[in-house]
Amino acid sequence: MTYSTAKSLVNLETLEIRYCHKMEEIVMKQDGEDDEDKEIFFSKLKLLELDYLRTLKRFSGHSYTFRFPLLECVTITQCPRLTMFCPGAIYASHLQSIRVRRDIVDHHRDIWMTDLNNTIQHRFMTQEHSSFEEIFPSLDQIIDFMGKIPPFKVLHIFYLGKLKSIWKDDFQLPPIHQNLRSLSVKSCCNLVKLAPSSASFENLRSLSVSGCHQLIHLVTSSTAKSLVSLEWLAINDCKKMEEIVMNETNEDVEGGITFNQLQRIVLTDLPSLKMFASQSLTFEFPELEEIKITGCPQMKKLGPGVLKTPKLSKVKIEGCDMEWEDEGDLNKTIEMLCSAKDSVN
Repeated sequence: MTYSTAKSLVNLETLEIRYCHKMEEIVMKQDGEDDEDKEIFFSKLKLLELDYLRTLKRFSGHSYTFRFPLLECVTITQCPRLTMFCPGAIYASHLQSIRVRRDIVDHHRDIWMTDLNNTIQHRFMTQEHSSFEEIFPSLDQIIDFMGKIPPFKVLHIFYLGKLKSIWKDDFQLPPIHQNLRSLSVKSCCNLVKLAPSSASFENLRSLSVSGCHQLIHLVTSSTAKSLVSLEWLAINDCKKMEEIVMNETNEDVEGGITFNQLQRIVLTDLPSLKMFASQSLTFEFPELEEIKITGCPQMKKLGPGVLKTPKLSKVKIEGCDMEWEDEGDLNKTIEMLCSAKDSVN
């Protein structure tokens, strides 16, 4: 489309372009047109999908300013020549998900960086397994971007083989994570720390980590105290993980640690896991209903501290199930089920 046509699309809510095998750009400049100081306002666009456009190089090759005040999701599939969105400024304050797939054997990955151009450039100009060693920079650096990074609720980090940290280990964590509700990390085999000890995730509801073989622990006790909204916790295939919560101070945690909303815990294929927490911490799980532990041969109890699980009704350890009608002793149950399995073997 031309600039004038794009300017007229003020009520457009969805833009999907597929299988146009000679298309090189979406918005083009008309002959003799000056693109300086020109703005295109897609005032109602919420969804943008670009699929199977083998020759597409960019959304626009001209320095227009694009404004997408309601855009929430961008999906790009098999556009192998796409290396940038546009050379001009982009404003998309509600953008939460950028899903890209380079070729037919690749998987969709949700990626969020500082802006749409940076995300496309890094996704399409690097190898399939990214060379990123970190994702979010230090607090001082992030301040410069705060006008461009909207709050986001979902963060999926997959197949970053060289990733060592997600956030810089600053004293004060950048505030861009504060609205995060779902965090999923998969196959980041060199990740050594999920978050700095100062990290706080009051709004996080689901946390899933798998295939991260350098993690020794999941979170520190100070970060665990902030997980007041967490409802679902799943840890899978982390070969070196020895405990879920590490007490970084080696002192009693005042008031203990209460997972107010946690309903389900799934721990799978963690060969080094010994306990949920190795130190004598008090844990309260007022809403926990189910815990499942499979492939954790060294784990014989949850921890040496006090455990309170008033609603726990189902425990499954290495394929052995136990259901409670009243509150039971979780540590004794884990020990008993592990002993029962060992005797069978």
